[in-house]
Amino acid sequence: MKKLTTRDQHLAKVQLYRWYQLYEREINDNRIINQLDILTDDIYMKTSAGEMNGKQNYPERLNVYKGWQNAHHVENVKVSSLEKDVLVLEADIRYQNIQPNGEKKSYTIQYHTKLTKSKELLPKFSSIEIAPTGETNETFKDAYPENRTKSLMYYWLASMENLDGKVAPFVEMLAEDFTLNFSTSSPIKSIKDLETWLNGTPMQLKESSHYPENFSVKTIMKNEYEVTVEFDWKGLTKDNKQVKARTKHIWYVVDNPNERFARILKADVSQMEPLEIIN
Repeated sequence: MKKLTTRDQHLAKVQLYRWYQLYEREINDNRIINQLDILTDDIYMKTSAGEMNGKQNYPERLNVYKGWQNAHHVENVKVSSLEKDVLVLEADIRYQNIQPNGEKKSYTIQYHTKLTKSKELLPKFSSIEIAPTGETNETFKDAYPENRTKSLMYYWLASMENLDGKVAPFVEMLAEDFTLNFSTSSPIKSIKDLETWLNGTPMQLKESSHYPENFSVKTIMKNEYEVTVEFDWKGLTKDNKQVKARTKHIWYVVDNPNERFARILKADVSQMEPLEIIN
């Protein structure tokens, strides 16, 4: 069995957090297309509403949610590797809804899913089984800002951990006039600058692992968010030196809900613990 990397885990989490977003804002054709993008053609789905085979049958299942407000608060996520090209992701969530007639409900729900790696960077769900585990009595709280920005964060981390110098994945994660204030370089303000940076220090590594902690998101105004998160980072250089560091990131994120991902307008990165050789 191939070693499960943090990159594999990040990629699976990207898709989990994307899955919830469709239900948490008004459902439209663009957003359904983005949702279909995260499913294999022969997706198997099992929910309290019944079983489904094939993603062509999925859009019809969404009709029932017209006019609903939904929130999915992710409590625990575990990613494991089943075989070479399949990841298993299990998640516990707290789900809340307000139905068009004003009725409010909340449950704890368990997700058991499988994702198949594809030629594209992101894996796709091949199986999703959803089972309620209990009824709760919670006040509705919007979960979209957190799910939207966490999918962006995990995609960013997975792309950083590619260590291939390729800038392409970052294009849809960055706003047009972005500024990246990394603590170890002058401001990066263009895709070309970022490509140069990616082909510098990161290319001296053969392993890179990020562990996000203390994540929080604040809504500034509609479709604009401030994300604060700390990354505990460990790496292995090409000459087999183990290194570590800790950084704090503050991101200003702008969101068009019809796009696959929200975008970073500005990132300010500060060193909490500078780069250090462990051995």
